[in-house]
Amino acid sequence: MSNATKQGNKIVTGLVIGSVIGVTISLIDPATRKRTVQKFESIKDASTRFVQSYKENPDEFKQDWKERFHNSSDAMRDIANDTQGLYKQIQSTVLERSKDLKEITEDFKQLYFQTKRQCKQITKKITTTKDQIIESSDLEEKPQLPVETGDREVMKSNETVLTT
Repeated sequence: MSNATKQGNKIVTGLVIGSVIGVTISLIDPATRKRTVQKFESIKDASTRFVQSYKENPDEFKQDWKERFHNSSDAMRDIANDTQGLYKQIQSTVLERSKDLKEITEDFKQLYFQTKRQCKQITKKITTTKDQIIESSDLEEKPQLPVETGDREVMKSNETVLTT
């Protein structure tokens, strides 16, 4: 026997011994022991009824199991069809929404470039207007303030000329 097989046997042996010890210790408690006995009795009764019904009516038993299998098969087929229909519906919805998203993206792209062009046009108009203002102000004579004057009236009149 190989080393791995010996190790496997030791593990199985250890599990069996541990299980037996665990069950034995748990059965020390009277409540656990009583519940365990009741569960074994119910399992025994159910299996006895199962075997008895099969012995008494094997054809009916077979027919009952065929119907159960047939019903289960029908249910599984319905579930598969429903799932496939749902998948197709989700797929078509996603496809439609992706088309909508593509259109929205294209609209946004057009709006972006249109806005960019308009912004450039506005900037160009502002620059042109600024240049025109500068050219027109260069053509006019700039009033000069008196160098020294004691009269405030002369300064006020020059200020009015400057502001207009």
